[in-house]
Amino acid sequence: MAAIPTDIGKYQVERELGRGASGAVYLARDTFRDNWVAIKQIHPHLMVDPAQANKYRRLLHNEAVLVGQISHPHIVALIDVNERASPPYLVLEYVQGQSLEQHTTPDTLLPVPEVLDIAFKCCNALEYAHFHGLVHRDIKPANLLLRDDGEVKLTDFGAAMSQNGDVTQLAGLMGSPAYMSPEQIREEKLTHQSDMFSLGVVLYELLTGQKPFQGESDYATIYKIGAEDPVPVRVLRPDLPATLDDIVRTALAKKPANRFATWAEFADAIIGASTSLTKLASQITEVERFQTLRQLDFFRDFSDVAIWETLRLGRIRSLERGTVLMEEGSVGRSFYLLLDGVVRVTKKNLALTKLRAGVSIGEMVYLQPGKNLRSATVTAETKISVLKIKSASLQQASAELQSCFDKAFIKMLVTRLIATNQQLSEWDVR
Repeated sequence: MAAIPTDIGKYQVERELGRGASGAVYLARDTFRDNWVAIKQIHPHLMVDPAQANKYRRLLHNEAVLVGQISHPHIVALIDVNERASPPYLVLEYVQGQSLEQHTTPDTLLPVPEVLDIAFKCCNALEYAHFHGLVHRDIKPANLLLRDDGEVKLTDFGAAMSQNGDVTQLAGLMGSPAYMSPEQIREEKLTHQSDMFSLGVVLYELLTGQKPFQGESDYATIYKIGAEDPVPVRVLRPDLPATLDDIVRTALAKKPANRFATWAEFADAIIGASTSLTKLASQITEVERFQTLRQLDFFRDFSDVAIWETLRLGRIRSLERGTVLMEEGSVGRSFYLLLDGVVRVTKKNLALTKLRAGVSIGEMVYLQPGKNLRSATVTAETKISVLKIKSASLQQASAELQSCFDKAFIKMLVTRLIATNQQLSEWDVR
């Protein structure tokens, strides 16, 4: 990696903040104004070839012109620019915090109300940009900065295009494949609704910890964006309200005309979801639930990320003594993890066994898809706490989580088989 410069122009470099394919971002001190700034500098090696250097200077020029025209509380401000420097650089407002990329895995998700607040502010910022004729073209978690005080800032207009024709546009695909709209992939004319699709991808990821379109390569991902519908967010996270499912589905519509007509309409939908949102469990309660799962033998080989994903995949329910959890001969679509208490298992009114905390119940609906009839009745012997997970939800979960459950189920079934054989041998002796 290239050495970090001690200074860039009149700015004293403190440290590197981030690095991408085209440049690096540094934290620096503006000694004249006595404040911190972020400097985005093109990589020196990209300036060796004259044609390539011209391309990156134009990119930097475009960003400087576009960002220089706008001023919004949720858009990072441009402070200075030097296009003629070698390498050229932009000086931007420093945002003390981190990008939303840090909150896109199941174990790092933000509370739902905070995600909605961020999405609402992004709508406001992008409505303002649209008013000034701008399409960002690269909305993604890495370009959304979350300040330590909770405010969000949109950054990196390097791929942006102006619909006013006041800036020379760069041809070709611009942006990150996983967040591109179908029309962006096809290199068609773009409107603000292309950015809506990208924000919909971000919202999906912040809510579930997964991207809606995931391929093994960029080409596979691009195909999915154009041809496949994503798994509904409530399949991956059943605790979310139906209104959020509707919002994300609308934002991710394949045709721009089927998305929200305006940013204001998108923002209003988010407000509606926020006001109707039932009070969610506190972060402390989430941590306590995480610890409950972590202490169970069933989850011994699960990573922390897999446990967080499990928590968000299902719903925890408390049931009174005598409650029938599942009934023999009924159709089952979910299985349960017994977190606390004791259940009684019967078949044709004959007692088979009692199960205690740390086991799964009804897992055959997942292990044998299509055979959904319950083979026994399970009743709460005491007050119990269970985590209910739909079989279809686990089938759409990450490969890591499915692998963890497969191994845990096999281990548990083997343990039950050994216990059954031991019981039978004891009966033979008698």
